Formats: sequence, structure tokens, C-alpha cells
Amino acid sequence: MKDRSTQQYQSSTAVRQGSKQLAARLPMDLIGVAGFVVVAALLLAIVDTGSAVLRLVVGFPLLLFVPGYATVAALFPRTAGDGRRETNSRPLIDRRSVTDGERVALAFGLSLAILPLLGLVIAAASWEYSTSVAVGVVCVYAFSVACIAAIRRLRVPTEQRYRLDLMQRASALHAAVFETNSPVHTAVNVALVVAVLVALTTVGYALVAPQDGERYTSLEILTEGDDGELVADPPSEIDSGEELSFVVGIENREGEEMEYTVVVQEQWVSDDGVIDRHEHDRIEAQVSDGETAYGDREITTEATGGDVRIAVLLYEDDVPANPTTDNAYRYGYFWTEIVDDA
Repeated sequence: MKDRSTQQYQSSTAVRQGSKQLAARLPMDLIGVAGFVVVAALLLAIVDTGSAVLRLVVGFPLLLFVPGYATVAALFPRTAGDGRRETNSRPLIDRRSVTDGERVALAFGLSLAILPLLGLVIAAASWEYSTSVAVGVVCVYAFSVACIAAIRRLRVPTEQRYRLDLMQRASALHAAVFETNSPVHTAVNVALVVAVLVALTTVGYALVAPQDGERYTSLEILTEGDDGELVADPPSEIDSGEELSFVVGIENREGEEMEYTVVVQEQWVSDDGVIDRHEHDRIEAQVSDGETAYGDREITTEATGGDVRIAVLLYEDDVPANPTTDNAYRYGYFWTEIVDDA
């Protein structure tokens, strides 16, 4: 009769061996890439944290490494030195592979090449260039390509399949940097590694850290064209008694959520300036940073004939008792002619 402790030892050994075999079969590096993409999307696009350090730690590899690494993994599913001479008619990309150093270099290079292409995708889709959109597009690309890379790698025979062994790679890197049998060579290697890390960190911070650029608010007066698009072409003529329709657009680039007040006036102007004015509407708008709010306006002019000026005055704070273009934070206007058929 076997000892119970021996059976338990054999069971635990089998479990450990099974875990090692499962880890060897699964593309753990690609699983890590997919998990990192999900976390990055949550932190940068959904939660939108304001911490510059966290944006650097998460955004730097997301932009400059992950897209290229997933692409390299999809292109080269085999380990270096295996499967280079196959006699079947598979594409050349299936019969070649690259070393770990080449994978890292290609990951950075391809990431820099892929990002502008993803920017063209955003422009072609007429999406707004914002943090959530940019991060979302990069994450969707990296996650999709990582899934394709995992499928291609699992179709490769186990002995030819690429597998990332971090401990082995770390040992090899330590030996290449420190085990040179020369203090001078070791110091040079350490200096090179530090210089590369400082350079990459500086570039990554410049790309992902929030920029303290110019802050502003943009005010637009638009109308809807025949194709449904908004254009800067207010009506220059309307019939007397007809409603005057236009769209007010407010773009917030102030770095924080803003509350605005819009005053719509009808003004009569002479050579000496505004001689009279009539307030038609007053609208309050709350606009998030980086967003543009649009509001349709319809007014019936007081004038029954002649030229009048329709002014749109924008205020950040309280509206003064006498709103004018001089005390408005932003303003715009257009002229229209009131045609009296009678």
C-alpha cells in the first residue's frame, strides 16, 4: 500500500509539470500585452487620470512599444533559428524569424511608424482628436493584432514556437553588460544602458504628459448646409417676419470644464457704432475640456426692413448689466438684410 504523502507529492509534482507545460504552450507575452492594453484603456481613456507619472508609466509603452511588439509577434511567430528551411509553399513570413534584440528594436521602430497611420484612420473616420479616441484606436489595434499573433503562434509546432523566457533573457542581458572581464567595458555598457533609458523616458514623457500649451475658447456661428454639414455661412437675407436660424458652436480648450453664458443680440449700427440693440436670447452651456458644444438658435428679428447685425456674445463669468462686444470674452456677428415684401 502506497504512502499517502508519496501520492500527494506525486500529485503536486504533476500539477507543477502541467502548469509548466501549459505556460510553455500559451503565448504568455501576448497574454500580458492584451492585459496591459485593457488596463491602459481603463486608466487613460475611461478613468482619464490626471497623474502625469501614471500617464508616463502607462502611456509610454502603450504608444512606443506595444503596437510594434504585437505587429512583430504577428509577423514572426517562430523562434530564431527554427523552421527556416521548410519545403512547403508557405509564405516567406512564416519561414523567417528574428532574435530577441531585433524584436525589441522592431517593436519601437514599428510603433513609431504605426502611430501616424492610426492618426490617418482617425482623420478618415472624421473622429475628434482627443485622448479617449487616440487611446481607444491604439488599444483596439494592439489588442486585435495581439490576438492574431497568438493564433498564428499556436499554429506553429511547439518546438519551433517563439516563447519569451524573461529569466533567461535577463541573465543574458546581465552577462552582456557586466561579465565583460574589463571594468572599462562594463562602465561603458552601463553608461549606454542609462543613456538609452533616459532618452526613452524623456521622449515618452514629451509624448504622453499633458502639455501646458495655450488655453482658449473658440466661438463659431454656423448654419446647416444642404448636405447636413455645419458651415460658416449665416443667412445674408430673410423675409420680414421669417425666423432666422443659425447654430452657435463653443469649443472648450481651457484645460477644465467650463460654464459659459451666450447672449444673442440684434444690433442697429451706424458710422458712430451701435446705436441700439435688442436681446433675443440668453443661453447657459456647460462644456467639458476638449469638447465642442453646438446649439440651434431661432429668432424673429425686431426690424421689419433694412440691414441688421446679429451678435453672439460669450461670457465666462457673470454677464454684465449691459452686454457689449467690448466686455464679452468672445464674440461673433453676421449681417443680414430684412426684406419687406410689402
